[in-house]
Amino acid sequence: MARYFKSINKKSVQIDVFHGWDIKLKQWFVDVKMSGFIGGNIKQLFKSEESYNSFLKKFLG
Repeated sequence: MARYFKSINKKSVQIDVFHGWDIKLKQWFVDVKMSGFIGGNIKQLFKSEESYNSFLKKFLG
């Protein structure tokens, strides 16, 4: 699984974002977790690289 990591601060909340290509599922993914909290990850899967990149641009931008 190709994974990338970025830690961002959105409105005073620290968020860890893992994203990339899931080799087993053969889909692009974005996995969001609030730093310091256990569980409660939000995972989004994308069938196309275009929709994945569009989401990342809006979310991280």
